[in-house]
Amino acid sequence: MATESPRRVLFYLSVLGVIAYGALLIENMSSGVGGSDSSGYANTARLILSGRASAPVEGPGRLGLPERFDYAFIPLAFEPGPRPRTMSSIYPPGFPLHIAAAALVAGWNAGPFIVSPIAGILGVMAMFLLARELGLSRPFALAGAAILGGCAVYLFQTLQPMSDVAATAWSLGAILFAMRSRRGDGWAVAAGAAFGIAVLVRPSSTLLAIPLIFALRWRPKTIALFLLGGAPFAAFLLVWNHAAYGHYFRTGYSGLLGGQMALAHFAPRFRHYGHWLIVQLSPLIPLGGLAAAFDRRVPGRDRAMILTWFLAFFLSYCLWGPYETWWYTRFLLPALPALILGSLLVARDLIRPLVERQESGPKARRLAVRAAAAVLLAAIVGLAEWRAARRLKPLSVGEQQAVFPEACRALSAKVPGRALVASMEFSGAIRFYTELTPLMWNAISREDFAVVRARAAEANYQILALLTPLELEAERPQLPGRWTLIGRVRGASLWELEPDP
Repeated sequence: MATESPRRVLFYLSVLGVIAYGALLIENMSSGVGGSDSSGYANTARLILSGRASAPVEGPGRLGLPERFDYAFIPLAFEPGPRPRTMSSIYPPGFPLHIAAAALVAGWNAGPFIVSPIAGILGVMAMFLLARELGLSRPFALAGAAILGGCAVYLFQTLQPMSDVAATAWSLGAILFAMRSRRGDGWAVAAGAAFGIAVLVRPSSTLLAIPLIFALRWRPKTIALFLLGGAPFAAFLLVWNHAAYGHYFRTGYSGLLGGQMALAHFAPRFRHYGHWLIVQLSPLIPLGGLAAAFDRRVPGRDRAMILTWFLAFFLSYCLWGPYETWWYTRFLLPALPALILGSLLVARDLIRPLVERQESGPKARRLAVRAAAAVLLAAIVGLAEWRAARRLKPLSVGEQQAVFPEACRALSAKVPGRALVASMEFSGAIRFYTELTPLMWNAISREDFAVVRARAAEANYQILALLTPLELEAERPQLPGRWTLIGRVRGASLWELEPDP
């Protein structure tokens, strides 16, 4: 009974921690979609609920413009579809399916915004369970869950409708279920399903197949059940690709891979990702995670799983083009648990001599030694995470995203009739929040804009512009004319094009 009391205390503390974490996420989560990613996922979710994989490009037809103008009327996150005058999302269907399901339950005002917080909480819980599956004590497992949940990029992505945390949660689930398949073949089906959903959410999750080789039990039946679990999701992805892009093996990312992957990217990306992982997690987690490869107290298969899990993602994204800011470490999120788990295993084995000295004493004393070590590790990493949060301000993302719905509401209030809205960053939000037609100012020449302007006047369309501060100066040479400022919302500016005299 003596050991039950500490365990009960840990249980209640973990429940309180989950509740507090959920409250933090709800308090700070985004309530707006915009830019390419979040608006792209939300608009694709609406497309899915309408039973379609592509949508018509309506603007040119309304103005009687030829097909060569279509591209200027396709908003961010979309590309030309498989048929003339259609467009398809560049994003895979997995995360939009999550949003669509949430919207059916909670409505469009809340549905798109609760998916990532729920995935964030489930990811933290899966982290605890996976740590326990690897033989870590409850204190160390709780420390691992806390470290993951407190990481700045994890918080940042958990607060907005983007796919990173959902991909992380499903990746954790796939590894967890695969490890449990060593005890029972039935878990292999769940592992295959989780892997399939992770790939639907983000195709780069196919890299998870490498650590899954080491996590699964090596038996033909287990492998067959794993493949059976993933097969429906693979079939769905092929059908979606054919409907959206005209080919079973083409995705919205197909055009990006050739131009964005290069060996020349490796050195600067390596330094960038390495620097920001250390800033967010302290040196202990990256160094400890990699040191797990040399910890012979950890079974060889588990060491191989942890090492390949992280390196498969890290090395691949060191070849990827985009990396400009700290939150591009979001690409590494599905593999971040591997570093944390590896460092926990190393810490456990470093204190093993201290624990073994207590073998003749009460069991509670051994638990206290493990708890003290786990608390110390969590405190050191937590201090680094707190400093990173103060510097990077991940909790401010909800306030930053509020500009998109607010500006679109202001736009709709000022334009009760038909209008073209020149935009780029706001184009997806305009499609999601309004009935107006976005016009991509960056995708049209001065000469073609003159044609659009003449046709808009004939069809009685107003022409406006909704711009971020960075777009303001870039747009004016592209779209000539007399523009009048008619409103501002949180730094965004709304302009009206005056008719020719």
